[in-house]
Amino acid sequence: MGNAQSRREAREARRKKNVRKWVALSGAGIVLLSGGILTYNLGSNNQTQDPQAIPSNCATTQRVSVETTKAMAEILKNIPVSDEDCITLAISSDSATTETAQHIISGKSAPNLWIPDSSTRAELALAGKAQVITKADSLASTPAVIVTTGNNRVESWNDALHDSSSIKMSEPKDDSGAFMALLNATAETSHNAISQEDFSANIGLRAQTIGVDDPERNPSDLLSSVSDHSIDSAIVTESDFAQYRKDHADSKVKAYVPSGKTGMLDFPMYQPTTGADTNRTVGLAADKIENYINSDEGKKALEEQGLRSDPGHELAENTVGVVDSLSTDNPKILANMWTSYLRQSAPLNALVAVDASGSMSTKVGDSGRTRMDIVKESVVSGSQLFPPRDSIGLWSFALDIAKDNQGKSLDYNPLVPIRNLGEDVDGKNQREILRTAGEKIQPYPDSHTGLNDTTLAAFEEVKSQFDPDAANVVVIMTDGENSDKDSISTEDLIRTINEQQDKENPIYMLFIGVSDDANMESLRHLAQETKGEAFTANSAEDIQKIFQEALSVADEPTGPTATAAAAYSAPAQ
Repeated sequence: MGNAQSRREAREARRKKNVRKWVALSGAGIVLLSGGILTYNLGSNNQTQDPQAIPSNCATTQRVSVETTKAMAEILKNIPVSDEDCITLAISSDSATTETAQHIISGKSAPNLWIPDSSTRAELALAGKAQVITKADSLASTPAVIVTTGNNRVESWNDALHDSSSIKMSEPKDDSGAFMALLNATAETSHNAISQEDFSANIGLRAQTIGVDDPERNPSDLLSSVSDHSIDSAIVTESDFAQYRKDHADSKVKAYVPSGKTGMLDFPMYQPTTGADTNRTVGLAADKIENYINSDEGKKALEEQGLRSDPGHELAENTVGVVDSLSTDNPKILANMWTSYLRQSAPLNALVAVDASGSMSTKVGDSGRTRMDIVKESVVSGSQLFPPRDSIGLWSFALDIAKDNQGKSLDYNPLVPIRNLGEDVDGKNQREILRTAGEKIQPYPDSHTGLNDTTLAAFEEVKSQFDPDAANVVVIMTDGENSDKDSISTEDLIRTINEQQDKENPIYMLFIGVSDDANMESLRHLAQETKGEAFTANSAEDIQKIFQEALSVADEPTGPTATAAAAYSAPAQ
């Protein structure tokens, strides 16, 4: 047995000697000079940091790709290459959570290991469309905090979201500190600390104002703005705060947590099961990372990046101290919150079709105003209230009120095409054009409601101008049911819309019945069968509220990220 071992050792020694004599490897153009190293790359071709120095007795190495955050990347690059396994880590922090999740789902350019900063965020992005193996539940943690230079403090995370004029935050789709603030507010709501209505209003407020009222700012910019008193307070992570204070020792910025309660980013480590190598080497690399993080050297590296080694651990300086955990194990409320935020924060790409049939002259209650007055007021005011990121078009409709290019009668009259509200046309911007067109709409006294043909045409128009980054919506404002006997039937209308819908990129159908006398049975049937919504409105204010509610409770989110939120079913970590 001893001789056999010696022979194997001798063969291995000769093999290593021969490797060092190679000058070129086949036609691939990989040149190895004497004493060089042959490296097998298990990861993608994304730009990565250089691996650490390779021990001289590692004749070959195996590179394992790791996608993570910038802070964690700084820590991982300190892990030395061991001459026992000769594994090098190709560390990248170039991709956002949603981008990495899409790579894993598609199986293309997926990393061998993924260390996002939030398990909840990662699970929302994966949406159950790809499986990952959890190699570590949490490598580090950092809480969401509020930074300020003053003494004013809010008592809850919902209060923080509500005070958008004083407390600023980054875009939650991009920044995990802001994302954690939404999770904290959600947890408060699940524990009945605030009403669902107030919570929804707070989420909607942030969704509709971030990047609209003020330019989007990253955590570093927010901290600088708080420090120079440009803004009062901001939501960041403790890690962001600690790094800023380390680089700006004279800053008076301080951090706190409302009522001492906050959630934690948890930095899990995942191994994709498809699209990337899942061999033993990747498992060894995961163990290598976890062992380093748990070592004294690793804990010191975490501290330098402002990260906690565990939730109960306090940083040596620039910390908010021990905090109480704030979380919820209700996956439905989390998914609903994120879907609501994504819908309301997405630009609107909408076509509004206004009923101009004779019955729209009917007065509503004792107000003295007609149904048309209410609709016109909502169109005019809405054209001024929606942010410049939105795109809106306007039609009126009634039986046979227009003709196409071949002289065929149409039940709809395209007044203003779908355009961005900030777009200029012949010296006027879209807002002005919509306002002017809306003010001029009048009922056709003897005309009936051409609802079905209009609904289908509006759907096809939005589909032809579909914006994958927006909430694509058809809005029908009417008081009645279809009166055109020659139009497409209601059942054929429903079938056609459903056949043409793209499940991954749906067009949302919103029906608004104007006045309590509107034929809501007909509208609810259309809405239910097309996965839309139907509401009753008696005032322009009602219509504005309907827009907010409808876009926050829609059954089918728009785009892959929102679809992920809808599919999310795992509990928060």
